[in-house]
Amino acid sequence: MDIEIRAITPEQSLPFAEVMATAFGESFTEEELADHDRWFEYDRSMAAFDGDRIVGTGGAYSMDLTLPGLTTVPMGGLTAIAVLPTYRRRGILRAMINYHFDEAEGRGELLSGLGASESVIYGRFGYGMATFSAEYEIDRRHSAFLHPPAGDGRLRLLEPEETAKIVPPVYDRYRRAQPGELSRPQAWWDTYARDPDWMRQGASRHYDVVYESGPGRVDGWVSYRVENRWPSGLASNVIKVRMLVGLTPEAEAALWRYILDLDLAGTVKLFDRPVDDPVRWRLADPRRLRVADVGDHLWVRLLDLPGALAARRYAVEGTLVLEVTDPLRPRNQGRFRLEGGPDGAVCEPTRAEPDLALDVADVGAAYLGGTSLVSLARAERVAELTPGALLRAERMFATVPPPFCTTHF
Repeated sequence: MDIEIRAITPEQSLPFAEVMATAFGESFTEEELADHDRWFEYDRSMAAFDGDRIVGTGGAYSMDLTLPGLTTVPMGGLTAIAVLPTYRRRGILRAMINYHFDEAEGRGELLSGLGASESVIYGRFGYGMATFSAEYEIDRRHSAFLHPPAGDGRLRLLEPEETAKIVPPVYDRYRRAQPGELSRPQAWWDTYARDPDWMRQGASRHYDVVYESGPGRVDGWVSYRVENRWPSGLASNVIKVRMLVGLTPEAEAALWRYILDLDLAGTVKLFDRPVDDPVRWRLADPRRLRVADVGDHLWVRLLDLPGALAARRYAVEGTLVLEVTDPLRPRNQGRFRLEGGPDGAVCEPTRAEPDLALDVADVGAAYLGGTSLVSLARAERVAELTPGALLRAERMFATVPPPFCTTHF
């Protein structure tokens, strides 16, 4: 294969984007391309070149991932992966992913993460489905709470120019307390605050409302758009909630009531929400919260398996010997002794007899505590070699709150 994988320069951004557009069957406006250019990390870009022609694309974002126990680790967020249809089945994708793995490891990143366009692709490269999210709908006429909100703070609708200053610190406090969440670069927030037309998809500009527990104390934030609907002259707007963060129960309740009490609204649609969203248990009639969709979100690939397992915390004290298969990264393959608990962990190679045998993709799936090792074992993806080890592992890897991610990249 006479294909070379190397980084691109900003001057090559247009042919790079054209390959992505062709592969995904999309088109990008000039404004969208300019915004992509602002947050794209060219020093982490990669392209497959056939001579001077770009035939495959990829890159990575430098992010911090919150782990169980609320430690954080740097993560390479794999993005923009595409190969021209006429260059399929030539090993280009594998070459680009290996390039990414080497580049991420060179930066000291313990793991890689991605959002999968096709779920059948990435398991063979060692990625596991680590977080899941849901979309909900509710008719606001049936959205009464079982108990009224008790907080005495105030809600404030931000002016657009306030957003970039006030919202990012709220999100940062939230993501540091939520396993599975990711840091967002300033360029991301700059684009969010500007709210370009290509992000609106026919709905209104986004509105940002914050909950202030006291002077200068912002403990919650909701972002939403409005889709105008007036069938037969009757108000039936759709409220599209993009993000709702309550750093206290009072703030969360107040923001939910704000959304559910908006005038002229018929339906409230909630995107990127936990699969077991606590708002269901606030409702007087929980059945009215309808599940529109459930899907995977963040996929995790451990690059330094012992380092990554030692970086997180575990719900209970325990010891496990894992026999891991990882044909792409041989140093991850073999037996590892994990000793961990709420205060820290150590993971090192060992010759001891294994308790569990599994592939690195399944370690990635269970890593954040969002995928049950017991479920993986029932699906014959994890083998229990020592009686009782599976239940011990399940208890160790459990995470409260469950992992969750709202950041797309």
